[in-house]
Amino acid sequence: MEKKFSTKVLAEIAIFAAIAFALDFLQGGIWRGVWTSGGSIGLAMVPIFIIAYRRGLLPGILCGLIVSIIQMLGGVYAINGSSFESTFMQAMGPFFQILLDYVLAYTLVGIAGAFSGLFKKQKNFKAQMLWLIIGCVIAGLLKYFCHVLAGGLFWLNMGGSFAGINDSSWLYSFIYNGTFMIPNIIICTITMILINKINPAILNIDYENKEEKEEDTNE
Repeated sequence: MEKKFSTKVLAEIAIFAAIAFALDFLQGGIWRGVWTSGGSIGLAMVPIFIIAYRRGLLPGILCGLIVSIIQMLGGVYAINGSSFESTFMQAMGPFFQILLDYVLAYTLVGIAGAFSGLFKKQKNFKAQMLWLIIGCVIAGLLKYFCHVLAGGLFWLNMGGSFAGINDSSWLYSFIYNGTFMIPNIIICTITMILINKINPAILNIDYENKEEKEEDTNE
């Protein structure tokens, strides 16, 4: 059995993390100004989904964490802790906000890997599609709720508004983050289904190993 974090696996994690960050950076530039407090629509979650289904839960989470770290190196939007009344939140508020908005948001996308085993056990495309949808939607919703929590706990009453709703309630956070996260979940899930249909070896290393064995036999 291949080690969970062999050199090959670590290399794949690094490559897909780099692709995810590049896609996140690209889509952020394309949608700049649409969501003034952050947000964009694109395929940035797909590389993390791929490594999660291809290699499992821990590699998926590690890939998401690496994307988070790289993203933070480019700068973060952090709240001003002095706006809180308690000394604890003045000191720790920015930490918790960054944890939700950056660290956990992409790291939890790797949770899709929890469904990797169930996905690989299926023998037909429709059954595999079911577990792709379940895993991608759950992982995407976890990212969505991280942003909703951060918005509701730390970004309310900043004087902003979106779609005619001011930022005085949690509804603002649900709607604001939902306008880009729901399309992201749908687009990335459909992309994963298409990837599995066109080239199942990308998501399932059993196909890849089978193809390699067949090539060795033919030689």
